[in-house]
Amino acid sequence: NTNLKPQAKKNKGKDPERNKDKIQRGNTGFKLGNVDNLVKELGDVITEECNTYKLDWRIVLAIIRQESYFNANARSHAGAFGLMQLMPRTGAGLQDQLELEETQTPKNNLIAGIYYYATLVSQFREFGDDKYKFALASYNAGLGRVIDAMTITAYFGKDYKSWDNVKEAYPFLASKEDSIQALVWPEAKRPSNGTLDNWKEPYNYVNSIMFYYDAYKKMFESNLPEDTPKITKKKK
Repeated sequence: NTNLKPQAKKNKGKDPERNKDKIQRGNTGFKLGNVDNLVKELGDVITEECNTYKLDWRIVLAIIRQESYFNANARSHAGAFGLMQLMPRTGAGLQDQLELEETQTPKNNLIAGIYYYATLVSQFREFGDDKYKFALASYNAGLGRVIDAMTITAYFGKDYKSWDNVKEAYPFLASKEDSIQALVWPEAKRPSNGTLDNWKEPYNYVNSIMFYYDAYKKMFESNLPEDTPKITKKKK
């Protein structure tokens, strides 16, 4: 997507690799949560919506696990609500766009949240399977933050379409990294979408969801048609 292409100069100075030791990796001891109840009650809604956008429904299960722990009444300190933890402003916009009566009930919250995630995935459609990770980071901390991290990645001369590269650029969004930011954004001297001191949240958010996603793939069948190899008969 050309709209996502970051504009930045290359640099041979500091490298994002130096931040790897500072970052908390995914915890393999995470509990999977009471996913069976959700699947029993709302599995049909999730799969139907995911089929519409060609999404694996199991990654949505992982998002719900991370966002609300399958609690339809969950509400964050920032005001995010429901299974998909939609922010009020986002929920209102999706309500109008999708012509829903509300986005508070579990079904409508899912319809709106899955649509929102699908639109983010489409923004990174040229990024291969990493598009799902880029979309997750956008779902958590905003598309602008991802673009800023991509811009830093490009500045260091790395492939900004690889999530493994981009996630290592997140620490440079912190306010204390003003010297690097001044080089990447020489005019504004700061990221286009502002600094992000809580950069570990989107970093770990993606790791956690991919952990749950891998676990749910072992528990549930895919809703997407599998690619079956064509068998051709040999000529006699």
